[in-house]
Amino acid sequence: MDDFLFYLRLGANHILDPKAYDHLLFLVAICLPFVYRQMRLLLLLVTAFTLGHTLSLWAASAGVIRFSSSWVEVLIPLTILLTALHTLYWNKRLAQKTSAPYIVLTTFFGIIHGLGFSGYFSMVFPQESVGLPLLYFTLGIELAQLVVVVGVVLINSLLSSLFGISKRDRLLVGSSIIIGILVPVLIASISAL
Repeated sequence: MDDFLFYLRLGANHILDPKAYDHLLFLVAICLPFVYRQMRLLLLLVTAFTLGHTLSLWAASAGVIRFSSSWVEVLIPLTILLTALHTLYWNKRLAQKTSAPYIVLTTFFGIIHGLGFSGYFSMVFPQESVGLPLLYFTLGIELAQLVVVVGVVLINSLLSSLFGISKRDRLLVGSSIIIGILVPVLIASISAL
């Protein structure tokens, strides 16, 4: 039970830690277009991201993949920037039933984000028995993401229904803030290559 709680908390803290804001920004960027009645697709996207994240953590810890951490540090803010731009300009397609490409892309972005955490993951998780700790960690991630998703969707719904703020305005402001935060991070990570 101690291991379960330890890794569950570690997964939740991975999402909710303000110092690791990249994951939070990615979640917010995904959630911006959605209101309560669209939760099913949103939860599918967030779960696809978690699966990609978990897959890359497992693959990196098992030595299946090798990567340059400096390139991952460029790719992570790039994925968030692309998600924010997609949210801003092309979000209408998300409501269509043909959401499979978005699920695949979100899974791929999860793989990239998982690679960014894999160095720390390899230090904390026992190499010989990564299965259960990874499962507990993933549950912590998914629970924390659910808290963030519900919070953002609740805010979106309130802004739309109670305050009459249009989806367009909500997306413009939210995506612009995310882009404004990420552009300097992306420039700094490219400069560090």
